[in-house]
Amino acid sequence: MRVQRHMAGVIAGVTTLTVLGGCAAQQLQALEPKIELRNAAQQLAEAKQSGFTLKLTGKPADLVAAVGEPDDAEAVGQLFNSSITMAADKGGDGEADDKSSIAINVDGVAGTEIRFVDGSLYLKAPVKELAAKFGAGPADIKELSGGASEFDALISGQWVSIDTKQLPGAGATAKPDAEQKKILAEVTASATNLLEGAEVVRDSADDKHLIVTSSTAKGYAEAKRLVTAVEPSLASELPADPKKDQPVVVDLWLDNGKFTAAEVDVLQFVEGAQGRVAARLEFTGGAPITAPTGATKIDLSGLLGSGGASMPYLKDLRPGN
Repeated sequence: MRVQRHMAGVIAGVTTLTVLGGCAAQQLQALEPKIELRNAAQQLAEAKQSGFTLKLTGKPADLVAAVGEPDDAEAVGQLFNSSITMAADKGGDGEADDKSSIAINVDGVAGTEIRFVDGSLYLKAPVKELAAKFGAGPADIKELSGGASEFDALISGQWVSIDTKQLPGAGATAKPDAEQKKILAEVTASATNLLEGAEVVRDSADDKHLIVTSSTAKGYAEAKRLVTAVEPSLASELPADPKKDQPVVVDLWLDNGKFTAAEVDVLQFVEGAQGRVAARLEFTGGAPITAPTGATKIDLSGLLGSGGASMPYLKDLRPGN
């Protein structure tokens, strides 16, 4: 009898541990994707070098059917055939040697690139090829440059350099990438805020794929916070709060604790839309960003005058725009 009682106690103890262990395993299984996601976000924030490419995937016809008109088909097709790649290089431990770059593929025409290195903006672009694609001729190119010979190198597709302090509105800013850093910090904060209240599960068919589900109400609230923090003047131009709260899904892919891709199906925000059109980020490990050799220096002081009225489009090259 005594042995039986001991055996019963052992069985009861094992059963209790099994039940508790199962509950703990379920909780850990639910928490594990979020932990992996947070670790990957932390790794990305601390990386010395990072980069990503933004593009659209899916069928252009689905986007036109959802939000456009038949006449928009050509422009939408060009958008699907374009991409933008952004990269950052923190250099050392301080901020003084931070560098960044932007490379743009415009409807299949690659070669446009901007680099911010040591207080200078470096720019090159296949100007003639881009002009031909969009129907511009030599006269249009001459008007764009203001007829200044200093822009001959740029028009020929070569690297040019500009002191960022000479750009309209730059003033005496000591750190020309300060606006970019602010935007990055606010975007990171928004992503963290959305993650806190979101459901994160692992795709049973792909263990590298995490599915994050939030809601339109949370997404709108965070978008409003982000816009207000980055550019308060635009906050009043945001559309009204969504009348109907519904799930919003973001797809993330990770490998060895690092982000490899992220997608948001933009058609999920359009009621009755068919198909899938995703804004896709493809992450890279990044690389050192250096000043290109042989760049032709352009002195804007004599070209822009006091306010840059003769070439107002140059303000768009200011860091943060």
